[in-house]
Amino acid sequence: MRSLLKKTLIPLIAITTCLFLSGTALAAGLLKPVGANDDAALAISAHRVDVTINNGFVRTEVDQVFTNSGTSAIEGLYSFPLPHQASLSELSMWVGEREILGEVVEKERSRQIYEQQKAQGNQVALGEKNDFKSFDTRIGNIPPQADVRVRLVYYQPMSIDLNIGRYLYPLREGNTDEERLSFWSVDDRVSGPFHFHLQLKSAFPIKDVRLPGLENEAVVQYGGTTHGDGEEASEQGGEQGNNQIVDVTIDRPAGASLNKDIVFLYRLDDTTPARIELIPYKADRNATGTMMLVVTPAADLQPITEGTDWTFVLDVSGSMDGHKIATLADGVSQTLGKLNSNDRFRIITFNQSAADLTRGFVTATPEAVGQWINRVKTIAAGGSTNLFAGLETACRRLDDDRTTSIVLVTDGVANVGRTEQREFLQLLTEYDVRLFTFVIGNSANRPLLDRLAKDSGGFAMQISDVDDIQGRLIQAKAKVLYEKMHDVRIEIDGEKVDGLTPATIGNLYLGQQLVLFGHYHGSGKVTIKMKARISGEEKEWRCTAMLPEVATDNPELERLWALSRIDELMAEVRELGETEQLTSQIVDLGVHYSLVTDYTSMLVLDDDVYEQEGISRRNADRVAKERQAQQQRSQQPVRNYRVDNAPQPTSADDASAPAQHTSTFNNRPSPGIGHGSGPVSLIAVPLVAWLNRRKRNR
Repeated sequence: MRSLLKKTLIPLIAITTCLFLSGTALAAGLLKPVGANDDAALAISAHRVDVTINNGFVRTEVDQVFTNSGTSAIEGLYSFPLPHQASLSELSMWVGEREILGEVVEKERSRQIYEQQKAQGNQVALGEKNDFKSFDTRIGNIPPQADVRVRLVYYQPMSIDLNIGRYLYPLREGNTDEERLSFWSVDDRVSGPFHFHLQLKSAFPIKDVRLPGLENEAVVQYGGTTHGDGEEASEQGGEQGNNQIVDVTIDRPAGASLNKDIVFLYRLDDTTPARIELIPYKADRNATGTMMLVVTPAADLQPITEGTDWTFVLDVSGSMDGHKIATLADGVSQTLGKLNSNDRFRIITFNQSAADLTRGFVTATPEAVGQWINRVKTIAAGGSTNLFAGLETACRRLDDDRTTSIVLVTDGVANVGRTEQREFLQLLTEYDVRLFTFVIGNSANRPLLDRLAKDSGGFAMQISDVDDIQGRLIQAKAKVLYEKMHDVRIEIDGEKVDGLTPATIGNLYLGQQLVLFGHYHGSGKVTIKMKARISGEEKEWRCTAMLPEVATDNPELERLWALSRIDELMAEVRELGETEQLTSQIVDLGVHYSLVTDYTSMLVLDDDVYEQEGISRRNADRVAKERQAQQQRSQQPVRNYRVDNAPQPTSADDASAPAQHTSTFNNRPSPGIGHGSGPVSLIAVPLVAWLNRRKRNR
């Protein structure tokens, strides 16, 4: 077994496939037992989606009407693929003209109350998280010959990669839960209209947008032209390539299917600078503040030009049958076709065991590439999934003198051999590898694959089956074949700041953006320091900013901070197992910040039942503040929260201004994080080249 003493640093790229079996895949929709007819009268009669991307985070609102055309009350179960880095924060139901907002309660108690209310014939709703797979919403006692309107809302942080922003509205299930597939059938059609609306508000010019596969269906309108660095020139009528606001609308007639993801891509203008943005929220002078720090670095990271060894590790188990294995073959074939003549490759397959198909490395000559492209397209799927065996085999027989990238293609669901997360983590400590994860589709075991990538110093990237696959691979290849910033740390001195999450950042690659959340107390000047190692040499960059005493524009940041912290605690649960301390922390955060987690659910009850059960209306209060702020933001021009180049404010408690600041980035010799232009020149001073063969420093 190769030890950590070896000299070669090995990048490991994982492509995680969660596509669908043709014609049999679960999608977003109503679930019913296979073969049952008693709930055939229930249908989705309207489905409306409203998405707002603004200030570094996304709000997605799904508004649906369920119609019961039968003669008795029916329970509906709506399943929605779990978006990445999201948690259900609103669930509401209309009774007549009145909206009833859900409240978060510990999961087991939520289910007990729901079943009791349903048995009593009361209208009730329950939102739950099904591990890493889906959000499930139960609607109890939908009256006969009646409609029930239900709305859910979730928030996500938004990040930029190589100047490209990407939003995914997930609708297609990953087909990874065999027990669920065998029990439920799905009604994924809307009997009435389907409406999708997305608004992007950017402080920096938007060059172009793209919706793969929807070019002839989506209506795109541009507005908010700019003059230079995010400066507003007009509210509407902007031409493509010089905008700050984009609206996208998709309308479909009755009968539309909810079985295909919607991917929205946008590209910032190439002159968009590297930068630091600090977005604050502080309800009043005495409250604890919450902030989101977005660092968009850029550096003269040099390309690695020597030949690369590529190891493709392909999951050929039964769960990959049908459309999955075909997509696997197509993706691998595209990658093989892009190899250089000084590259080498090998192909490993695995189901219940692993096999070296090429029997070692093959030089990437046109003849060899063509031969193995044809061979890959003939691979058939069958058997169980020993993911550990595939990864372990990939780490063997590597050449210390060459850079090696390992491409893992799987749905990430291990069901034989070693399956515990701690065993996979131990494997990575035995080999000096970096893991780069492509999660293709929805409902993959993203927590496992994200953790493996982070612990190995790599990164994770999601890909939908409707994505521009080649474009996503270009983004990934830039990271694999360019130098990196190692062991990145953010320190904030001055006014007291705590609760930074994620606590451990890891590495930053070419074009990669960093998003952090934290708490602050009081107000005043802070110094933001970014530290990293480049070729083993410690580097530091800094700027100063002012944290406002009152800033009420972005109350949603409180939920995003809690969600990031919950993700960290869940990573500990998956590695160490459940403990009372960990689960109680997650429950406390979920209840306090009104988030659906693995241990909390959201209940929609009549007001008198909330009072009877002693359930506080925390979420109702929180939603009221968020909706008020959202209404105000919708009427305001795009706000720029950049803190590395704006003028000093007149006072620290100027609530009308964002987190104002002074900048020391222009004062050499200290280099500035936020200088340079575009995704390639991230730090404005030459960086010492990161040697790809250096041993990883921990």
